[in-house]
Amino acid sequence: MRTLLPFCLFSLATLGLLESCENSSNEGPITSQVIGGPQGETTLRVPDLDVHPELDPLKISVASTGLASFMGEDSVTLVMEDLYDYFHLSNIGEWDGMFEHFPSHRTADTAMLQVQKDMMEKWFHQGLRNRAGGAHIRYVSPWMEEADQRVSLLGMDLLYYLDFFENFEGNPEGMRLTLQDQYGKDAVVYQEFDQVENGDTTHVRQFEINAQTSMYVLSSLDSLHNMFLPPQISKSPQLAAEMMDNATMLELMRHKREHFDTK
Repeated sequence: MRTLLPFCLFSLATLGLLESCENSSNEGPITSQVIGGPQGETTLRVPDLDVHPELDPLKISVASTGLASFMGEDSVTLVMEDLYDYFHLSNIGEWDGMFEHFPSHRTADTAMLQVQKDMMEKWFHQGLRNRAGGAHIRYVSPWMEEADQRVSLLGMDLLYYLDFFENFEGNPEGMRLTLQDQYGKDAVVYQEFDQVENGDTTHVRQFEINAQTSMYVLSSLDSLHNMFLPPQISKSPQLAAEMMDNATMLELMRHKREHFDTK
């Protein structure tokens, strides 16, 4: 069940806006904003987003206070919008749309990508949901340009869930060590609860993860369409090398360490 996706993203702008985003820095404050949230009402703690995608409670936020940003506000907003799409499309099981925000064009192993799609589809309909609940962005690196792309690194507080519906056949405890290894023992909480919908009671088992994590952002030089990679990409050196230069990855990690982690 391990993938590089959700740790399990709009149109091209004018050339003038593209140039302003390329040349932007941390000049001026970033306006506090929130993207996302449910478009309807429900009393359910975990709505079935396969049936009701509009009820997704996912929110992507950034605050001006305490934000270490080295990117212009317009660029940050575009990244937030695409990050919302990336997570939301995963939450509702729209894999083709989600993969538009994954740099699949940079890998020759297209068979691996299809295997991942098939695996996510299988478990999604067998009662296991990898679901992002929210991301609060606290650090945004400057863009670093490579031959045909620009790369940035985000630092965020992530709210993330593994939901196990009643039709899931297996023991959720089998995921505990993997989650603790990825996010830290103190970041992972297991809980069980009942929820009632139309008179029917459903028992839900769930891991809730509250953790500080990172996300790489990749964008072609001639586009404002953003794609995303989780930090675990570094554990797959061959795939990581296809996605970005090793020097770029190291430089972005160094910048985050010096301008955010040590503050």
